[in-house]
Amino acid sequence: MSWQVIAKKDYAESRDSKLVYYLLLFFAFVFLVGGYTYPTVTEGDPTKGGFAGFMTGAVSLLLPLIAILLSYNSIVGERESGKLNLLLSLPYNRREVVFGKLVGRGVLLLIAIVGSLVSAGALVVYPFGSVSAMSLLNYVGYMILTTAFAGIFFGIGLAVSTFTTSKRLATMGGFGAYFLFALVWDGVRQGLNYALEQVGVIDGTAPDWLLFVYGIEPTMLYDRLVTGFIENDVSGPYFGADTPWYLGKWAGLVLFLVWVVVPLSLGYWRFEVTDL
Repeated sequence: MSWQVIAKKDYAESRDSKLVYYLLLFFAFVFLVGGYTYPTVTEGDPTKGGFAGFMTGAVSLLLPLIAILLSYNSIVGERESGKLNLLLSLPYNRREVVFGKLVGRGVLLLIAIVGSLVSAGALVVYPFGSVSAMSLLNYVGYMILTTAFAGIFFGIGLAVSTFTTSKRLATMGGFGAYFLFALVWDGVRQGLNYALEQVGVIDGTAPDWLLFVYGIEPTMLYDRLVTGFIENDVSGPYFGADTPWYLGKWAGLVLFLVWVVVPLSLGYWRFEVTDL
């Protein structure tokens, strides 16, 4: 036996989930509408514009939710039901279990992302735009960034699933992370700015060190990387001429990759050392 068996099983179960199915369908619908609408609201060749930035808000709201929904119950659900002990009593080790679930559920998410972005890109190009090697390469980069962004929240959900012992705690942890990062982070920033102004730590404009703290959050990182790498927009507090290196797009890319790797690694480590 191997991880492929687990991957196939998890893929089939996730695909058959009506909630996951409709969320993925809605995500595809949003991108298709965006691909159809964007050429009508931009001047000139739409492939030279900012379709990636146009869709950033929708991606930041929908993809984290879908990724967490796919992963937060992957380990703890089988642990709570007793299926995990049965699974590990067969010729599987814990690495194969984690990797199988990662691949099985992740492939479904990958198919949805790539299919949605390819279809939307085709609508942007036809009949108003044109395709060059540079624009195609740029769009592939956008697809990779968006897939990695989904991977961040998939890893967060998987980590929550391994660190908790019940579905209730996993639900609170997974959707708590979504609520914080995808929905209320701007409010947290504004509240912290106000508090720091009241005690005299800052005066109106956030200093560079505070911008760095704010910018660690994954949805802000995604937005910065789309702006800096895909749209080549160097305006704003993170891309100004006097911006320190740790606020630049390359430092942001390193932080983004840390988010991709660390939650998944912590989740696997927790699963290996925990007593089931």
